[in-house]
Amino acid sequence: MAAEQTTAANDPITLYEGDRNVEELDADMTELASVKSPVVIDILPGTLTGPLSVVDTEFTEVRNNDGAEHLQTWNNPPVNKWRVLAILLGFVMMGMNDATTGALLLYIESYYQQNYTVISLCFLAPAFGYMTSAFLNSSMHIILGRRGTVISGMVLMCVAYAIICWAPPLPVIVIAYGIAGLGVGTLDAAWNAFAADLQNVNEIMGLMHGLYGVGATISPLVSTAMAASGLLWSYYYFIMLGIAVAILCLNGYAFWGETAAKYLKDHPPAVGENGESQGRLTEALKNRYTISLACFLFFYMGAEVGLGSWIVTFMVTERDGDPAKMGAVASGYWAGLTAGRMILGFVTGRIGENTMATIYLLLSIVFELVFWLAPSIVASAIGVALVGVFFGPVFPTAMVALTRLLPKRLHVTGIGFAASFGGGGAAVFPFITGAMAQAKGAWVLQPLVVALISAMVVIWITIPTVEETGLRDRILGKFMKRRGHNNDTESG
Repeated sequence: MAAEQTTAANDPITLYEGDRNVEELDADMTELASVKSPVVIDILPGTLTGPLSVVDTEFTEVRNNDGAEHLQTWNNPPVNKWRVLAILLGFVMMGMNDATTGALLLYIESYYQQNYTVISLCFLAPAFGYMTSAFLNSSMHIILGRRGTVISGMVLMCVAYAIICWAPPLPVIVIAYGIAGLGVGTLDAAWNAFAADLQNVNEIMGLMHGLYGVGATISPLVSTAMAASGLLWSYYYFIMLGIAVAILCLNGYAFWGETAAKYLKDHPPAVGENGESQGRLTEALKNRYTISLACFLFFYMGAEVGLGSWIVTFMVTERDGDPAKMGAVASGYWAGLTAGRMILGFVTGRIGENTMATIYLLLSIVFELVFWLAPSIVASAIGVALVGVFFGPVFPTAMVALTRLLPKRLHVTGIGFAASFGGGGAAVFPFITGAMAQAKGAWVLQPLVVALISAMVVIWITIPTVEETGLRDRILGKFMKRRGHNNDTESG
């Protein structure tokens, strides 16, 4: 086990590898000079093979003299800057991935000469990947560490894109989309769990998921423009393959120090009453908040991706829009989602997650009704863009809430399960929409989305307050108290 040495800023710092003194530095002459409280610097045996690098050193959670716990930040330790950059670019890729299938749906349907129901298997296949990753994430982190987990996820994405870009037979395409779903589920869990343990989590997650929206905004514009110009629809995936390879390399470098040994050290298993270690997945699934928020995110992803995937088809078939131009409406929705996550994330943290998420959900229903019922293309486009603005911040807000409700040892497992299980909704509900649209028309998208968001409201009000203000619970408490008072008066 690696030795640890505790020191204060401006004192000499001695680094150890195993039992061997490796190098002595003066904190004044290094980036460590900014540390104002005792830190623990740890180098795992065998990692120091050349000149000292920030990749080789890790800060544990720091405690001041008062015992208060301080989380890592986006730039402390310095290697976190590369990790956050790798995650941000990864979320751009995931946004592009999720928005592409729906934007190209009409072209895929024409190419394979199949109906909505059959083509919608491209939405359903990733669900198996998401669900599989939900049960594998904990074991992958224990066996491979965070490094091996993110590299595995990125390799799966590269394999999927390498298959799809050649437009193979439809059954092979469906399998490739399933592989992509497994990759996205793996990465979503690992990246969200890492970010959840950083300071300023609302702002960081808002930026992460906002950049997901950036990718989803770009993708429909570029992919439909390429297909409309006469290029085969699948050629867009050559671009996706190039992006995935670059992000694979960046993640490998940034997370190289996140080994399985380090993960087990930072996340020791809980010990049961019989003195034996409990399985992390079993413990997480026994926590009702894991299950509640997993279902919440399942509905969320179903509504978010289902709506984004079928906007173009809805606008073409129900609003008589030009297929070459309706990609801009889908991009407007994703742009709104991006803006909401990046801007409203700062508001959410100051007022309270529970309160603001309730407001966001109710406003999303209002503007979804505008999108559904407004007869003109312009009004529908504005309505769906505003749905994106208020619906976008809900996902990162739910992740923050789950982080605060779970003990740290369950962050990777609980958050990973909820994120991956929720990702299944991004595949299941677009498929359901396709099957229903085949029989009734694309208008069925709208009542389905309204029903999903309404179900989310019901789940959300059962989540306990994890904010300082508790505004939402005070309002609900007053309402229930007044209702009880009225009932007592009537019975009297």
